[in-house]
Amino acid sequence: MSEADIVVIPVRIQSRNVLDRQHWAVKRRTKQEYALLIRNQIKRKQISKAEKKKYKLIILSYRKRKLDPDNLVGGCKGLIDALIQEGFIFDDSPDYIDLKVEQFTAKEYQTIIIRK
Repeated sequence: MSEADIVVIPVRIQSRNVLDRQHWAVKRRTKQEYALLIRNQIKRKQISKAEKKKYKLIILSYRKRKLDPDNLVGGCKGLIDALIQEGFIFDDSPDYIDLKVEQFTAKEYQTIIIRK
């Protein structure tokens, strides 16, 4: 594993408020899209699967308009589940990740995930 493994996906993380109103099938489809994009980046960059240890996980959300911090973190649930599914992180419990989520305004939507 390198110093930091980085995955870049061209998606906007939806707010927790939006996710709470979605049908379960829509949430599932979104998680599958995240998983596909993450899997592609892992294969392309030859990123190794996560070991059973604690990682610092940083999620950077570039978006047109900022969200309330709690809505952004809650909106990352499907993304984090997809990261586990694809082996980028071992588990989402505090024993295995130290999570930091930040957001920036930008013209294009993009999400950068960094594992240290």
